[in-house]
Order: sequence, then C-alpha cells, then structure tokens
Amino acid sequence: MHYIWNRAERVPKDKMPHVVEDCFKEWENKLFKNFDQLNDVEKFRVRNRYSTQLRKKNVALMCLGYK
Repeated sequence: MHYIWNRAERVPKDKMPHVVEDCFKEWENKLFKNFDQLNDVEKFRVRNRYSTQLRKKNVALMCLGYK
C-alpha cells in the first residue's frame, strides 16, 4: 500500500502540506479506531506501524521544506 505522505513530491504545491496532514490524520483515526480491543501484540504492531509512517511523513515534508 502506498500512502500520500510517501509520495509527497507528487502533490501539487498549492495543496501542500495540508492535504498530506489531513490524509495522515484520517489514516491515523482509522488505524486507532478499535485500539482498545486489541491484545498486547496487536497493539505493539499498530504502534510500530504508526511510528514508522509518522517518521516517513515527517521526513518527506522536511525534505520538501515544510517543517
């Protein structure tokens, strides 16, 4: 799966960084939707996935000069 923040250079300049931030927030809400019902291993995987994607988003925005 490809996320918009991993291809931030393809987003039109007039919509940056708002589109990337909004998409990430929407993805984050879906990811943590049923977080309370997960067991410890699943929670670890969700947190790990989140931190990896957060780092990728921040690096992409920083490389484009947005943070």
